[in-house]
Amino acid sequence: MNILLVVVIVVIIASVLITLKAKQPAKDEGLAFEKRDPLFSPAERSFLGVLEQVLDSRYRVLGKVRLGDIVKPAKGLSNSKRVTAQNKINQKHVDFVICSAADLAVVGVVELDDKSHEKVARAGRDEFVDQALAGAKIPVVHFPVKKGYELQEVRAKLAEAFELVSEPSGQTAAKVEMPAQLSPEIAEQRTENVAPICPKCAALMQKKQAMKGPHAGKWFWACPAFPKCQQIVEIVQQMPSKNLL
Repeated sequence: MNILLVVVIVVIIASVLITLKAKQPAKDEGLAFEKRDPLFSPAERSFLGVLEQVLDSRYRVLGKVRLGDIVKPAKGLSNSKRVTAQNKINQKHVDFVICSAADLAVVGVVELDDKSHEKVARAGRDEFVDQALAGAKIPVVHFPVKKGYELQEVRAKLAEAFELVSEPSGQTAAKVEMPAQLSPEIAEQRTENVAPICPKCAALMQKKQAMKGPHAGKWFWACPAFPKCQQIVEIVQQMPSKNLL
């Protein structure tokens, strides 16, 4: 009788141990990972520079944000619809989120559209994202990918959509020394109003002014990656039109 009791106890203990082992999460043996490509494409990285220039210090720009982090399923949905809605917003990201610097509250969303957005599947995705943001009362602005952006136009479009973006105060171009010899580095000439994209590293170029040397006082576009990238673009001053009458 005692032997039978011992056997029963051993069986029970073995069953409990097997059950506990089955509930333990599997070890991550055999898994491997590698680094992805840069977080932003060259076009996205350039447009991030545009946003940082046109927004004042009251705002911050966050990139590659999951849609499910800024909106959630509305109240009143059934359990099945709530799960479906949550899965759809968790699987999508937005390009840029403009936040208040004070508390990081969402002010609006900016989407950068390249040619891939013309495809039917991509258009359907954009429509869903826009509807989700509209339902959450979060304004969204779409900008097409371009080689250069008029900062004033971008600022005006954001101001109209978000109603909170003001003209940055005291926005002046930094003064740096300009190389004495320009010809080797100059890829092309641009006007002073349109910030070009660096032809070497695809970054949005910044307006600078030469402090000294033969070009002192002149303005030019410089790559923000200096000194790693020393690409510069000469600014052609636009002559005022003459009244012929």
